[in-house]
Amino acid sequence: MGHLGDSGHHIGGGMTAGVLDGVLRYRGGGGRPLPFEPTSFDVEMLAAVEGAVVRGIPLAVVLPLPGTAAPLLLGAASLVGAVLRTRSLAVEVAVASTNLTSRTLYDRLYFENQRLADFIPRSAVDVGGAARLVGKPARDSGGRLYLVNQLSRLDSWSGRLAALVIDASAATSTAVARTLRRPDLSAAVVYLTADPFDPALELVRNAGGLIWGWDAPALTDLAVSALGDGNLCARPLVAEAELLASAGSSDVVVWGLDDGERSNLDDALAALWRALGQLSGAYRLIAGSVYGASEATRWVWSVYNSLTSLPVSPRRYDAQLGISPYAVRLGESVSTARAFARNVGGEAGQRWYDVANALDDALDAADQEEKLDRVLAWLNERVAQNAPAALVLRNRAAVNAVTNALDESTASPVGWPDVVSVATIADVTAGRTSMSGVGEICLPGPLPRSRSGLLALPPASRVRVIAAGPFEARRAEQQAVSARSALSAIRAEAVRQSGVRLGVPAESSDQGTDGSQRVHVFSSGRVAAVVPTSVGDARDNPWEPFDLDIVAMLQRTIAAGGSADEETQAVAPARVRGSAATSAVEVLAISVRMGDETGVLLAEPNDLITRRRGEAVQRVAAKSLVPDDVVVLVDHAARHDLLTAVTEKLSESPTYAPLAQLVAFWKARAARLRNSNLTYRDILRRMRGTSLTSEQTIGTWVRGVVDGPQKPEDVRRFAEAVHDTQLLNEAERVGWALRTLHAVHRRIGRWLSAQIAGVQMRRDEGLVDADLGIHVSDLLESVTTHAVISIDRAVHQAPANAVGLVLPQPDALRLLTSAS
Repeated sequence: MGHLGDSGHHIGGGMTAGVLDGVLRYRGGGGRPLPFEPTSFDVEMLAAVEGAVVRGIPLAVVLPLPGTAAPLLLGAASLVGAVLRTRSLAVEVAVASTNLTSRTLYDRLYFENQRLADFIPRSAVDVGGAARLVGKPARDSGGRLYLVNQLSRLDSWSGRLAALVIDASAATSTAVARTLRRPDLSAAVVYLTADPFDPALELVRNAGGLIWGWDAPALTDLAVSALGDGNLCARPLVAEAELLASAGSSDVVVWGLDDGERSNLDDALAALWRALGQLSGAYRLIAGSVYGASEATRWVWSVYNSLTSLPVSPRRYDAQLGISPYAVRLGESVSTARAFARNVGGEAGQRWYDVANALDDALDAADQEEKLDRVLAWLNERVAQNAPAALVLRNRAAVNAVTNALDESTASPVGWPDVVSVATIADVTAGRTSMSGVGEICLPGPLPRSRSGLLALPPASRVRVIAAGPFEARRAEQQAVSARSALSAIRAEAVRQSGVRLGVPAESSDQGTDGSQRVHVFSSGRVAAVVPTSVGDARDNPWEPFDLDIVAMLQRTIAAGGSADEETQAVAPARVRGSAATSAVEVLAISVRMGDETGVLLAEPNDLITRRRGEAVQRVAAKSLVPDDVVVLVDHAARHDLLTAVTEKLSESPTYAPLAQLVAFWKARAARLRNSNLTYRDILRRMRGTSLTSEQTIGTWVRGVVDGPQKPEDVRRFAEAVHDTQLLNEAERVGWALRTLHAVHRRIGRWLSAQIAGVQMRRDEGLVDADLGIHVSDLLESVTTHAVISIDRAVHQAPANAVGLVLPQPDALRLLTSAS
């Protein structure tokens, strides 16, 4: 193989020319690498980004289209552009993005007919800022594409970069602000977000940067091939022209109640909204004096968002959550809020009691499942018309609960899953669920602000929002109109300011058709559009019930937890014990190494911790840890199970997309046996043909201590033994999922052992899937290992929402002392 670019193709220009001239190419499932066929949308975006990179101007791009690999592709295009400009391969570009497919996609990109990764390999960056090469390049020329899942990984050496592309999923606004202020940062910063209300947009403006975006009319105009030759074998850079056109012409329909109808759920949610609004004053009273006050506010807000978007009862939802003590259980929210109210006391405590009472009413109303009948009506309509659609829900527990409810209902048609898919919001926005051919998306309630892009430019021609009643209908209408109006304002800014400074012509949209006119409410035949919301007025804010300073506090709390997404649920401020809840719990203080410092992990004695001994990675009770054990943490905490995190990450690949849902399905079906009259011995005796000999193995499945049978055939035997027809129907696929997970688990153990021991692994040992180029390290970017120094066997008291965290030693000691 010769030098990169030796084919004789004329080398010149930058990243836009590199795509238009076919220098940057993509290789799919087989055959030779093909040039991209960019759309006019692709070209405009590339030109804007290249203009900013060349001029060294920070640029924020608002791109509310789901499932694009835009961060990686812009990073690769920046890399190619730098090579073409400098005629050197020793260039370095970084991309901060959480998407697994970005990593595997880079391995399929080519510079003409030569694979980019063979000359400029990708590299990971660990928590301490040290770079680690991924794979073994054929010819390492010194250049690098750094792919990280957290922007903070690049803090120590970002001055070396030619360009830095940041996806909002990998950066909090705090991290973005810190990066923009770095005096040693010579790279141009490109920030991509799907949220037109993203607070980082103002940070980019304040740093002298520019904003670029598209509203619906602009997207429609740019949904054509930029080459005009219609090469059906090639792919566009960011999104298919059909998707762009569909999003550009989409409308939002809010489905309210008929005139005169009342909804207990709508009334209860409105009352809870008002009670939450009163927490603004309560928070100010206790901020700084009560540990976890901001986390508690965020927790109750996540409970509200779950209730408003859930068409089934809280009982059905909670049944899907498994055994994690950190799961947000709706049925426990009232006792949790009351326990926190007792802990707070005074006027602020009374506000929390008001929230608890409103939660009680809302849970009672949600038990009636008012929205489920309307979801079923919508489902039957789509099936009758054979019109593909998607029901989009808040999280995987909601997906499983609603799927079971639809399957069990006598009102759902046979074969409905062939027409209607059920997916999480994250699955849709990350592109893990195919939206090809989907004409309508159904949302069973209003959205969090961070998902406003789904209303502004959805991947379907229509979004239908089911509102419980007038209160929710008003919220949903205002959300859709304000999201579309915000995009229109961003487009105007791109045309009038950003385009002029970057030298990139951009067509302005017809202000009479900014997309907000395509928001409608249907109720007793009435069709109307709503005047755009004033985002600055908290009383009319359709996104949060809080005052604006409390909204800012919530954003800081999310950032402090290392998350960029308000949908990530906060830990409850109390733990339920029997029929009551307590805001202080008994914990062990486990001292662990955190780099050169000592941290303290607070854990209840029987909380499950991921421990590595040798090559064995197991979940064990915290009380079993001993010095020199290695604990494996996810996002610097023991709140997330390692294999659950790995499963979710692996599921981002289309090949493994069903993995997480199938594993969750197995766990939910097995957990149903906790209240069964069957004993574990009974079940084992009925599992004909199994090689299992211990009934306790069955118990570990039911209790969720392990992930499931080692032998796929035992899934079928278990289903037959307990007469579970739903599990029996999916036994083969569940067996595949568990077998895959166990194989990955074994590789993780070997990989972690090698990393800790400093042993070089063979190339195939670090691969999960050689065909897709998925490495173990790709799945463990959020994972850190920490040696146990000592365990204080005395049982201490600590706030419930401090459990599972690794705290600096002085902070932990203060908490334990004050709580004892």
